[in-house]
Amino acid sequence: MNLKPLLIGAMIAGLPAAVTAQDVTGAYFGIAAGGSDIDVNSGALDGDGPSVGIYAGYNFAANGVIYGGEFDFDSNQYEVPAAGATVDYATRLKARVGVPVGPGVAYGVGGFILATSDQLDDGRGYLYGVAYDMPFGDSYHVGAEILQHEFDDDVLEVGVTTFKVRVGFNF
Repeated sequence: MNLKPLLIGAMIAGLPAAVTAQDVTGAYFGIAAGGSDIDVNSGALDGDGPSVGIYAGYNFAANGVIYGGEFDFDSNQYEVPAAGATVDYATRLKARVGVPVGPGVAYGVGGFILATSDQLDDGRGYLYGVAYDMPFGDSYHVGAEILQHEFDDDVLEVGVTTFKVRVGFNF
């Protein structure tokens, strides 16, 4: 008896189904954890560190494209050793546009950020990046996000790259 066709069929049946735009519409929230790399034009104030946070948003679909807005808040330990400072919190407001790719959705992301520090002036800037969320179970998703943040003031140009892993619940 040749089991090869049976094994191939079982493997294909076990693959996740492709997501549709309607599968990811509605409200959602979750938690995220990751890290950062801070680059300052002077080089002397570069830094890095971990972060954990929460996020919430809403997605809707039109013509197979997913549109959404998202708010997130992170508690950070972004160290800037040369300044003797940490970036304590980051608040972001993001727009996301995505398309189904395989078992999940790939997004382009753009928005605004406010970063706060007890030792430094608060920073306001813009952000852009990419994300991928994949549904699992009936109401959950897991994903990853890479964002580039740009802060400009009269003295310094600061760029921050963040990477976060996300787990959330869909309503």
